[in-house]
Amino acid sequence: MGTINIFGQRSFLAMIKDFIRRNSWVWAALGSLVLWMIMGLYSGRLNLDSLITNAYTASFLAIVALGQMLVVTTGRGAIDLSIPGVITLAAFVSMSIIGGSNAMFVPGLLVLILMGALIGFLNGAMVIWLKIPSIITTMAMNYILITMTLLINRGFNEFNTCGILVWTIKKRLIGIPMVIYLVLILAIFIHLLLTKTNFGRSLQALGQNLEAARLAGVKVVRVELLTYMFSSILAAVAGMLISARVGGAFLGMGSTYMLETVASIVIGGTLISGGRANTAGALAGSIFLGLIVTAMQIMGYAIGPQNVAKGALIIIVLMLGVTRSSKRALTSEPQAPQPPDQPAASQLA
Repeated sequence: MGTINIFGQRSFLAMIKDFIRRNSWVWAALGSLVLWMIMGLYSGRLNLDSLITNAYTASFLAIVALGQMLVVTTGRGAIDLSIPGVITLAAFVSMSIIGGSNAMFVPGLLVLILMGALIGFLNGAMVIWLKIPSIITTMAMNYILITMTLLINRGFNEFNTCGILVWTIKKRLIGIPMVIYLVLILAIFIHLLLTKTNFGRSLQALGQNLEAARLAGVKVVRVELLTYMFSSILAAVAGMLISARVGGAFLGMGSTYMLETVASIVIGGTLISGGRANTAGALAGSIFLGLIVTAMQIMGYAIGPQNVAKGALIIIVLMLGVTRSSKRALTSEPQAPQPPDQPAASQLA
């Protein structure tokens, strides 16, 4: 009987180890849990409501991080640095079009989606056809968007929020803000997109090996264009929601989201070198980063040390991400290209 228990225990531990290896987002989730407990004990308010509040704050970062995750998955060091400009411009545009009118919500949302799609298309087009590295392309686009926002800001005087957006931001269902449900639905959609569709499998194959993916019949141009478009659309929608949360639009409101999106997805298990995305990890990483900022605020740190700590964390997680990607590349065996509807096992890992 003792031998059976011992073997059973070893088998269980092996299952746990394998689960953690396959789901690296567990570390971000555990880190978030530890930070929440430390903050609660330090402030004397260890309760579920504080965790929900931090998850609510992280929801806006998570929306943008999911889009950044798709771009990073394309590989070759792709990062979307136009996100801050898209968020800020979308905030001004949404406040100008929608204002306080529920009747203008749908037209305003459609304008934002089209605007995000156009920005993403231009980003992707410059990367694909002009062969400009994505970091340079999207950074230049960010400057253009900031300049456009400056022009709009001169005559901007709208600070009303429509009832639909107020309801989305402030309404709670079973004690949980509606925006958290929105993020969960979005995350499930993107997870299914990545794991159950040809687009998702093609995207991960593209990120692992561009030439092999092209030889396998992946429509590289279409996949890469759609990826940049998804990222900008999500950033535009996030800009609308953020403006509704703060009750207005102001210059620089998207600046904090530039590298935090990268840090959150790498913490959550997305490979910075591309080829593997982790939707659950993006959510866990967003909460983890948000809790770090909240913890420093509770402990009385000024904005300067907060920025230093966030910058150091971003550098550390990016270094770890690059190291993990290098080890993965050294241990992986080359495989023959396969069509996107029948991907290799390593492409789905």
